[in-house]
Amino acid sequence: MRTSRYSRFKNLVRPHLLSISVAGLFLILSIVLLLSRFNDTYIGTTIKLFSSNIIYSISSTVSSPVRMINEGISNIKSLGNLYEDLKKYKQDQIVDSASFQEMIALKLKIAQYENLLNISKETDYSFITTRIVADFSNKYFSTLLVNSGSKNGLYVDMPVIGPDGVIGRVIDINNKISRVLLITNVNSRVPVNISDRAFQGILVGQGQKNPLIKYSKNLESIMIGDLVTTSGKGGVFPPYLLIGQVVGKKGTTLEVEIFEDINTLTHVRLLNYKFGS
Repeated sequence: MRTSRYSRFKNLVRPHLLSISVAGLFLILSIVLLLSRFNDTYIGTTIKLFSSNIIYSISSTVSSPVRMINEGISNIKSLGNLYEDLKKYKQDQIVDSASFQEMIALKLKIAQYENLLNISKETDYSFITTRIVADFSNKYFSTLLVNSGSKNGLYVDMPVIGPDGVIGRVIDINNKISRVLLITNVNSRVPVNISDRAFQGILVGQGQKNPLIKYSKNLESIMIGDLVTTSGKGGVFPPYLLIGQVVGKKGTTLEVEIFEDINTLTHVRLLNYKFGS
């Protein structure tokens, strides 16, 4: 019986239980002292101040886990936003990769069709690199001036391209300077293929807006994101040069976003291509 009582006493005075007991006694004492009416004496003021400090310490200890939880939730939300940004970045990379794969697939299919149909190869063409000396691409009648002319071998309707795709054709030449009509110009008309199934249409410039494809008979089969290339019809542009991709469908027209950012170009290439030569 004595042993049992001793064990209970030993458990009671364990360090962590003793700490809790002391904290509880201080809390009770503080509340009693605050509720008591002391005269405005030095002892009363000191006791109240001491009691307030104890209550503040206990409340700070109790509120610390709450603050830690709130900070943890905030950090988790920030980490979640970071994962969302990373996911979006990866999706953008996948889209870019998919576009690149579409271009490669398109070229491979074209090569396969030519082999199956025993089509003769187009005459190889060379090119001339020249500098842009005046840029009117942001005007309604979109044109460029380049510092090459007849002395450099340029001719009217010579195709003009940038690093990423077709931008226009030469329309006016003198000895040293030539004017390029951009595919965004309202007077521009370019026969095009749409998608890897080579649906036909005419790309029509709209000034500062995206050009449109008109006169296509296969609108129901054309999808947003389909590639647009030159068809080679008309003899001005070689076939299968990249232009852009379909970004909108409205009525009987398709909106095309061109690959080339014309406003950032400093140099262009002029293709020495003549149909049937």
